[in-house]
Amino acid sequence: MLIKIQNTQEFYNHIIETLKNGRVVALPTDTVYGFAVDGTQIEAVQRLAEIKARGEKPFTFFMPKKDIENYAVITKRRIIEYFIPGPITVVLKKRKRTSLPYIKEKIGIRIPQIDFIIKLLSMYNKPLAVTSANISGQKPLSSAPEITEHFIQVDMIIDGGFLLSKPSTVLDLTLTPAKLKRKGTIPILEIEKVYERRMVLDDSLKFNVLFICTGNTCRSPMAEGIFKTLVDDNYCNVKSAGTLPMNGLPAAQFAIEVVDEYGGSITHHLTQGITKKLIDWADLILVMEFKHYNTILEMSSLAAVKTFLLKEYKRRAKYNEIADPIGKDIHAYRGAAREMYPSLKFIARDIKKRFSRD
Repeated sequence: MLIKIQNTQEFYNHIIETLKNGRVVALPTDTVYGFAVDGTQIEAVQRLAEIKARGEKPFTFFMPKKDIENYAVITKRRIIEYFIPGPITVVLKKRKRTSLPYIKEKIGIRIPQIDFIIKLLSMYNKPLAVTSANISGQKPLSSAPEITEHFIQVDMIIDGGFLLSKPSTVLDLTLTPAKLKRKGTIPILEIEKVYERRMVLDDSLKFNVLFICTGNTCRSPMAEGIFKTLVDDNYCNVKSAGTLPMNGLPAAQFAIEVVDEYGGSITHHLTQGITKKLIDWADLILVMEFKHYNTILEMSSLAAVKTFLLKEYKRRAKYNEIADPIGKDIHAYRGAAREMYPSLKFIARDIKKRFSRD
């Protein structure tokens, strides 16, 4: 059954009755579509596991915010208060007196920032076991009609329109420091700003760094090439781009020579212009001048928390910009690299500290 979201008692009663009967409801969230069942009914949760083809892997639970402490031991409360409701799943230690299907010591809890779900949770007053609308390991489906086509086992589908987003951020708060298990729509540096310390990133993740200059022929590819000599590509991805729409040009010859002097290579570099996709990809954006910073924010105001002048990231520098060496001799390129290098080393160490290699 496919129905549109309605702000009527009859609409909510219909969903509630479906859940109480142990059936599966597909619903929109603030990220992607999800499958939901009554999280207290073992048969319903088992049915959800069969639809997902994922065995007895624990599901995330949606519940009213006031009920979280009934099921979990709250730690790092600042993160919970700031980001929930929102596109984040927090993993907490389960209270010993509670029992939920497939849940042993830890429980993942999420409350999407969407009025319809918040109201449903307050009316249902039981936790919902929820997972993304897909077969385990496949891409989540983006629309209600797609779910109707691929999942005839789902009893009710709530149509919330087309959704195309990253899944929720998953953060394990049972560990100190907190451990990021999955990247999502909330920037890493935004979480750390609230947490007031670095997180640890799961070994399956990589930290994405993007360097920005004007034409992407000199400063940003130099920074990219040198930075790659300072980090391990097992945990860090590095790219560069320019604020001008110049695509497919090689790096400046002097830039190539200077990077070679630092043990790196940008021989095969081709310029690219900055895009919204690159901004979303990056966990940290480092720019050479204030004008580059302004360009990034014009394209995405949400990128402010992760965008810095290269020399300013977690530091105070008297002269913050890196001068453009284009059109000058190799000494100007070497001078730019010397200015960048202390900051590049500092940032490389800072990123490495987010990864445990036990």
